[in-house]
Amino acid sequence: MIEGAAIGIALWCVLFIFQLLPGKAQDTEGVFSFAIVGMGIRVTRFGSYLWVILALAAALVFFVSETSVSNGVASRWIRCDTPPDSGIGAVIVMSAGINPNGTMSSEALDHLLTALQLTGKENGPILVTTTVRQIFPTGAVSSESDQAQIISLAGGRARWIRTRPGKSTRDEAVAAADSLLPRGISRVAVVASPMHTRRACGAFEAVGLIVTCIPARSRSPGGTSPGPWPRDRLTVFGEWLYELAGTTKYRMKGWLGPNSRQQSLSTSTGGVQKTVAPSRQRGCG
Repeated sequence: MIEGAAIGIALWCVLFIFQLLPGKAQDTEGVFSFAIVGMGIRVTRFGSYLWVILALAAALVFFVSETSVSNGVASRWIRCDTPPDSGIGAVIVMSAGINPNGTMSSEALDHLLTALQLTGKENGPILVTTTVRQIFPTGAVSSESDQAQIISLAGGRARWIRTRPGKSTRDEAVAAADSLLPRGISRVAVVASPMHTRRACGAFEAVGLIVTCIPARSRSPGGTSPGPWPRDRLTVFGEWLYELAGTTKYRMKGWLGPNSRQQSLSTSTGGVQKTVAPSRQRGCG
């Protein structure tokens, strides 16, 4: 049973490294759950398979961390479009995560700063921020307060719309469409983390918006070009696995626009994938 618990915790560590643990599984509850499940399986006739699973997981970690497979995955997965000559009416910022103290995550800050570069000019596009609310042991927290503070520090020149809270990319897309389409705005730019661009932009296209996809400038490990460090490579590969599963789910539910279903027609140029989109394409670098 001790052996099974140790294997269970080791498998939890592998999933944690790839950032593939959902919700509370990332916390203490997840560690105990994996340990208990490992103990239970180890005392059954299937117990020996735990060692096989652990060996395969360790081999995957070694392969990803010591090769450039993550670079290849990132270069073919990230979507990056050139804004059309006719311009865009709004820049939509994906909210990403929020911290218990009310501050947005570093990923969310990357999104907002990238969007402010596009909307800060006079008569620039409307800034649209999606909203996330989360309940922590200390109470409920919303992203609206920190978003407002960052926008004010940037000069507060952008025309700003906040959408209703959502729990998924699909919810954010529906909320943004409900706010923009009645105003006659259909051409938008969507700013998301690099590995999330394909699914995020496809979700916004599915609700009737004409999307220009813009990867946020990432300050976290990985970004558009994973560095030579194992941490970066493992992070990017984990993000790709997560997005692959999410994209499959969205496609099955019909939550992706036609452009996302044409990915097989895309070609790779400039180190970043160019998709068959209604606008011209550019390399992300």
